[in-house]
Amino acid sequence: MDFPDNFIERLIRVKEKEDGLSLDKSGTSTFLDYTEENVWDETLLDDIYSTSKDILDYLINCNSLEDKPYFNKKVVSLDIETTTWIPKAFEGFVNILGVSILDLRGRAPVDAELLVYQSFNMLRRKETAFHLIRLAQKYINDADTIIVFNKHFDIKILKTIINNFKLDYNFPEEIVDMMGPFRSLAKLESYLSRKVNFQRIHSEKGKYEEYYKSFRGKGKNGIGKKIDPIGVYNLMDTLTPLYAYLLMNDFPE
Repeated sequence: MDFPDNFIERLIRVKEKEDGLSLDKSGTSTFLDYTEENVWDETLLDDIYSTSKDILDYLINCNSLEDKPYFNKKVVSLDIETTTWIPKAFEGFVNILGVSILDLRGRAPVDAELLVYQSFNMLRRKETAFHLIRLAQKYINDADTIIVFNKHFDIKILKTIINNFKLDYNFPEEIVDMMGPFRSLAKLESYLSRKVNFQRIHSEKGKYEEYYKSFRGKGKNGIGKKIDPIGVYNLMDTLTPLYAYLLMNDFPE
């Protein structure tokens, strides 16, 4: 599969080992300002690392994993970033797709691996947004469960792209919308804060306009585009719904 022009993708593979967290980072870029060597800003990754570790620690120490609805399943949590003009967003103007993948099929909890994956449509063009899904398919194709916050936004828009470009992808039947138990992602993360002392450091809520402006760049041609902190913000918006979903049976609201 050819990698599209003006796209970036990046991946962190997270595992727990006796001597600490194993973090394998990689990336691919065909956008002029970024290379495989600088797609990750290490100074901003504390939120991703700590939340990933908390998720894996929870699974390792869970005494009744076989009773959970996600036991022996592949669970994918996803989030998109779109143009801020919502009517255009629903046409398929998607800029970033982030997913966190937890595959528990046939694995002991101690062997669980968390994948944190993301792709960027750097020129923010509607006609190239389908590559976000095409690139992610190698990770999400066989998911049993999709976790999302507000499926009437994210899933609806992604289905529009799938239909418009006739992509060979179907979402699984089980889509868990975390907007059901929580009215906002801020409420969801307040729940995590109360139950497990969760907090964001480098990807705070309430700063989206600032993050998006930095990603969009300056002027008509978007000079000086920055993929972070909006990238970390997007990935955290996949990790926190996943974490809350795992915890909800143990720590009801």
